[in-house]
Amino acid sequence: MSDTAGPKSETKPRTSKTWLMRLLAGASGFLAATISLGYSLYERRQADVIPEVAASVPVAAGRWTVSVNGTVVGAQMPNGARIAPGKKAIVVAMTLENISAQSSNLYGSLIKLADLPDAPRPQYYLTRDRAILWDLQPRMPEAVTAVWEVPANVALPDVLRLQVEGEVFKPRDNLYSAPGWFPSGAVAQITLPLKDETSEVKP
Repeated sequence: MSDTAGPKSETKPRTSKTWLMRLLAGASGFLAATISLGYSLYERRQADVIPEVAASVPVAAGRWTVSVNGTVVGAQMPNGARIAPGKKAIVVAMTLENISAQSSNLYGSLIKLADLPDAPRPQYYLTRDRAILWDLQPRMPEAVTAVWEVPANVALPDVLRLQVEGEVFKPRDNLYSAPGWFPSGAVAQITLPLKDETSEVKP
C-alpha cells in the first residue's frame, strides 16, 4: 500500500509547478512583445518628428544644401512682373547649392509650404539678376527666391512653416536597377514670420 501511495502523492506538486512555469513563461513572452511593440511605436514617432532649423542655417538635403533666409507676401514678382490676377505671391529668399556632380533643375519639390500642402510648385529666380533660374551648376551656391502664387482669397498665417524635402542617392534603384536620386522625406522644418509687403504698397 505504501509503495503505490508514494508516487501518487507527488503528482499534484509537479503539476502545480509545471503550470506555474508555463504561466511565467507566457507572462515573460507577453511582456517582451509589449516592450518590443512600445519600442517600435517610439521609433516610429521619433522618425515622424521633423527637426526644427533656424533661419539661415544650411540644411543638408541630399542632392541640395539650402538655407532659408526670409519670407514675405510680395507686391510683385522678383523680376518686376505683376502677379497674376486673383493671385498673391509667397516669396521665400534662400541660398541653394547643388552638391551633385551634374547640373540640375530638379529643385521644384525641395521646399514645401507646410501650411498650404496643396500649393503648386514654386518658380525660382536668381537674386543677382532677377532672371528665372533654370539649371543650377554643381558646387556653385546661388542666392535665389522661390515664389508660390496662391489664390488671393487664401488666408495666410502670420508665421509660415516650411519643410525641406530630402533626396538620397542610390547606385541601383529597385524598379529600374539604375542609379539616381530618390525622395527620402522631410529632413527639416523652418518657421519664419510672414510679412505682408502688399500692405505697404500705396494705391
